[in-house]
Amino acid sequence: MRRRWPAVVAAAAVALQVGLTVSAMRGNTATFDEGAHLPAGWTHLALGDHRLNPEQPPLLKLLAAAPLALVRPVVHTDDPAWVQARQWEFGRRFLYRWNDGSRLLFLGRLPIVALAALLVVAVFLESRRRFGPTAGVASVLLCALSPDVLAHGSLVTTDLGFALFFFLAVVSFARTLERPSVVVLLGCGLATGAAFAAKFSAPVLALVLVLMAAAGGLGGRRTEPGAQTKDLTPARTAGALAAVAVLALAVVWAAYGFRHDLSPDPVARAAGRSTLEQPIASLPLRTLAAAAEAGLLPEDYVRGLLFVVTHSAARPTFLLGTVSDHPLPGYFLVTFLLKTPVPLLLLTAVALVRLPRLAARDALFLWLPVLVYAAATAARGLEIGHRHLLPVYPFLFLAAGEAAARLVAWRRPAGLVVVGLLGGWYALSTVRTHPHHLAYFNEIAGGPANGWRLLVDSNLDWGQDLGRLARWTRENGVAHLKLSYFGSADPGYYGLDADMLPGYTAPHPPRVTRDIVPGDVVAVSVTNLQGVYLAPEDRPLMAALRALPPAGRAGWSIRIYRPGFRWPPPEPRP
Repeated sequence: MRRRWPAVVAAAAVALQVGLTVSAMRGNTATFDEGAHLPAGWTHLALGDHRLNPEQPPLLKLLAAAPLALVRPVVHTDDPAWVQARQWEFGRRFLYRWNDGSRLLFLGRLPIVALAALLVVAVFLESRRRFGPTAGVASVLLCALSPDVLAHGSLVTTDLGFALFFFLAVVSFARTLERPSVVVLLGCGLATGAAFAAKFSAPVLALVLVLMAAAGGLGGRRTEPGAQTKDLTPARTAGALAAVAVLALAVVWAAYGFRHDLSPDPVARAAGRSTLEQPIASLPLRTLAAAAEAGLLPEDYVRGLLFVVTHSAARPTFLLGTVSDHPLPGYFLVTFLLKTPVPLLLLTAVALVRLPRLAARDALFLWLPVLVYAAATAARGLEIGHRHLLPVYPFLFLAAGEAAARLVAWRRPAGLVVVGLLGGWYALSTVRTHPHHLAYFNEIAGGPANGWRLLVDSNLDWGQDLGRLARWTRENGVAHLKLSYFGSADPGYYGLDADMLPGYTAPHPPRVTRDIVPGDVVAVSVTNLQGVYLAPEDRPLMAALRALPPAGRAGWSIRIYRPGFRWPPPEPRP
């Protein structure tokens, strides 16, 4: 039993993670991207048609859609939203008019919960292998109770799954460098392919693997007593990278069902191919387009990548009370400092202090992916959410777990007491936020109550609280309200009778009002409240609402007001 206790703790941690995640997800309305991802996943799976949602590759959408086969959702392929590939309109009709959206979301989120559990297990196994059982236990608890893992491990989005595949690819390639094995190399190729089939951020993974191969000789070899190993020469290292690339390409093709055409409908295919046929200035992108034309890559994969490159220009950014039309320096550093639990920040600091004492191979494994991925994310300039840093966290859990193990071994019982206090603080900080893990902010930020003043968008407000707003109106006897919503869910599905104020929704409402009179109940998503994506003429209304004390809230992302003023303000008398 003494030797099995780390595995017992890990199993309990996974059970806790799954329990907290399922409990939280049942109360969350569809977040913004889920309104497109899940409907697209079902049409990819059931119809073999990729006309919808080119922004992301299909793998995670397919996995999420698989349980929907149990209920066979209704799809109207004669609907104009489908014919014209209007993904947001199609998604709303698919979820809220033709089917039971809550049921489909619950089923679709379950595979993501499973991937999050797999991430927790992978973190435990790698931490224990590298740094011992105490480090493994610390790492698995940090991962299982991470607000980011709990938040994104229950959403039909690409962030959690990509973080898992990224981590597995780096782990397996590091093992290949340390002790070459055909089985491990196969696993690396599959994980790398899954990352490329999950998110268009995957090219940074290729860079990480190449840099690890180039620097692998610095780290030496990890061998067990009596093990026979062969030197991994530069030629063999290059061969390993080539094998990973071939396997990854096969996985990408498999994610598209080994279909080259993006749609079996010639009209939809012709419309979708317009991205491939436009003049392309960049040589690498022209090469990708040529590969699609030659049948070497699926049309929709290249179309999606080109779509992301041409449509991912920097959006308005909100940081610490400031709205900017340009990227703000230090955005992701600020999100990291405000949305990472303080005990993990402290253990990460200890891990950095310990860096010179680590074996070179371990230091390379832990910190090279973190530095490369964080730099690539910051350079991209798309500052809409801390979730884009999620792939660095598994490595931080390992580094912090190793630091915790060294503290425990430092001076007994002092080190054990310090680690115990940090662990209790970490657990309490997470559990106190349950079930609102997406809205987690640490004590430096002032907790979730103050988060809306510092960061919005998917850092806090992703449309997840619309159902909670409906419950608030029922409990408070509010039959009608005016709503500025940031999200893709359908207010009417949740029984909300609302006039839509200016906001940022998908699809856009057919009619918007700007009239407010005393006695109105006004509910505003905090992203809109800060005016991030609103037209300049609509921001003064939000500023007037921000100055009022709220009459209530739905979760942490929707604030409710009973303004005593009239808007637009009456014209002054001459």
